[in-house]
Amino acid sequence: MIAKLADYIVSPLALGTRANYEAVKAGRTRLHRYEGLWGLPEPFVASLMDDGQLVSACQATGIHTTLHTRFEQMAILAAARALQGTDIRPESGEVTFFLGTTKGNVGLPHWETGQALLTEAARRIAGWFRNPNEPLVVCNACISGMDAQLEAMRALESGRCRYAVVIGADVLSPFIVSGFQSLKAMSAEPCRPFDEDRMGLNLGEAAACVVYGRAEEAADISRLWCVADAAVRNDAYHVSSPSKTAEGACRALRAVLAGKDLSGLAFVNVHGTATLFNDEMEAVALDRMGLGDLPANGLKGYFGHTLGAAGVLETLISMEALDDGIVLGTKGFEQPGVSRRINISAGHRPATGTAFLKMMAGFGGCNAAMLCCKGGTVQAEPSVRQPETGQVLVAHTVHLTEREAVVDGQPLHTEGQGMALLKSLYRTYVGDYPKFHKMDPLCKLGFLASELLLQAEAKAEGVERFVPREDRAVVMVGRTASLCADRAYQQTIQSPDDFYPSPSAFIYTLPNIVTGEIAIRNHYHGETTCLLQETPANVRQLLAQTLRTPGTRSVLGGWMDIARPDTFEATLYIINQANYI
Repeated sequence: MIAKLADYIVSPLALGTRANYEAVKAGRTRLHRYEGLWGLPEPFVASLMDDGQLVSACQATGIHTTLHTRFEQMAILAAARALQGTDIRPESGEVTFFLGTTKGNVGLPHWETGQALLTEAARRIAGWFRNPNEPLVVCNACISGMDAQLEAMRALESGRCRYAVVIGADVLSPFIVSGFQSLKAMSAEPCRPFDEDRMGLNLGEAAACVVYGRAEEAADISRLWCVADAAVRNDAYHVSSPSKTAEGACRALRAVLAGKDLSGLAFVNVHGTATLFNDEMEAVALDRMGLGDLPANGLKGYFGHTLGAAGVLETLISMEALDDGIVLGTKGFEQPGVSRRINISAGHRPATGTAFLKMMAGFGGCNAAMLCCKGGTVQAEPSVRQPETGQVLVAHTVHLTEREAVVDGQPLHTEGQGMALLKSLYRTYVGDYPKFHKMDPLCKLGFLASELLLQAEAKAEGVERFVPREDRAVVMVGRTASLCADRAYQQTIQSPDDFYPSPSAFIYTLPNIVTGEIAIRNHYHGETTCLLQETPANVRQLLAQTLRTPGTRSVLGGWMDIARPDTFEATLYIINQANYI
C-alpha cells in the first residue's frame, strides 16, 4: 500500500495544506468576479493567486522568479515546502517527479517557444531540485492530478522509484478562460454544485504536492494516510459530454471498491463542477453503485475548478477534514437539482470512519476514482500486480510518418505526404467515420494508426471489432502534446478585433482527446491516459506497466508526436498479457 509522507498546497486561499483546510472550514473563498481582465469581452468568476504573495513565498524559499514561469513557481513552491522537514533527498535517483496538469504554460506571451512545452516545464521543475530522473507528465484533462497519483503508485509498487513527488498544478490565462467560455460552461456568479439553480463552473488556479512512499517502510503506518486503490475508466460516449448513464464513473468506482472492507467509509468527495451534466452524471453514478446515502461533498465553491491541481488539492483537503472528523459543506449548494439521490449538504457535519472516496471526471470521457484510508485500515490486494511469468506479448505494430505507413513490418501503399498521406489512408482503409475530418492533426494521426492496428489484429486473430470491452487500455505518450491544436485555437482569440473562441478547436487543445476518440470509435471502457516525456525511450515499459493493473489484459498505445501538421511520427503497439489473445 502507498502512504502519504508529506504535502503542501499553494492556492489563492492560503499557503499550506492545513491553512487551506482551515480557510475552507471557516467558509472562506477567493472566487471573485472579473470584468475586462486580460481584455476578455465577457466577465467571469475565478479564484486567482495574489502575485505579490507568490513572489514573496518563492523568494523566501530560494526560487528565482525571473528564471521560472508563474506556473513553474507555484509547482516548485508546493514541492519544496512539502519536502521540508522530511529526510527525503530530492536530488537522489530514488525520487521521481510526476506532474499532473491540463495546460501548464500555455498562457505564456510566447507560448509556442520550447519553454511552453509541458515536458520542458516538468524538466525545469525537477531540475530546480537537481533530480536526475526524467519527470513524467500526466496530461489527462481534469483528472490529471488523480491520474498522476495512479502513475506514481505504479512506479512505487513496481520498484521503479522509492519516493514519488506528485505535483498537480495549473494557472489561468485568456487561452483557458476563453475556451471554457466558448463551451458556455462558466457561471458569471459563484458556482452552486448540485443545486437546482446551478449555472456552470468557476475556474481557479493552484498547485498541490503530495509525496508518496511504500507504507511498509514507515515506522508507524497507523498515523499515515494511504491510497488503497485508484482507477481510470472511459465513458466511450462523447469527448465533451459525460455519459448519461455514468458508464466510466461507475466502472472506475467498481474497480476501486471491489473486494474492499467499506465499513469505515465516511464520505465521497465528488468532482462537483456545478455544470448541468457533470453533477447529474455523478449523482447517477453514486445511485447506481448503491452509494446514494453516503455523505458527499464538493470543494469547487471554495477554490473554483483548479483543473490539473484539483485531484491532488481536493484529496489533501479531504484527508484533513476526516482527520478533523468533518464532512465539509458544499459551498453554494442549497436545494438538490439532480434526478438521483445524493446525500450532500451546504453545511459541515460530523464524519465517522477512516476512509473516503474521491471522484473526478474530464473531457475525453475519462473518469477517475480513488479510495484513501488512514493507517491502512482498508485491507486490499495491491492495485499493481506482479507480472505473470514476467512477459508480455507485442502482438501488432504500426509505424506512421509523414512519408510512410508500415504495419507489422509491411509497408502500405500511400499517396502524398503529411496530412495528404493521412487523408489518403483514411479514404483507402477507413472511409466510414466522417468525424475524422473534424479532428485536429494529433487525433487524426492517433485515429488512423489505431485503425491500422486494429484491422491487423482483426485479420490475423479473428477477433471482432466494436465490441464493448473494459480490459483494453489506451495509453498515448508524446512530447509536443496538442501543439497543433493550441496554435489553431490561439488564432481564434488572436486580438480583441478578431476574437471568436471556437469550442470545437478548444476541445482538441487537450491532448488526451485522442484517447477518447479511440475509445468512442471502438467502445473501449478501459483506462485511457495521455503521458508526456522528452523521448520514446521507455514507452513500451510504460504500456506494459498498465498491463499490471487488475482487469487490464491488453493495451493499445505508444509514441505519437506532431509539432506541425506535415511533420509527425507515430509508433503504436497492441501489447497483451503473454497468456492472452
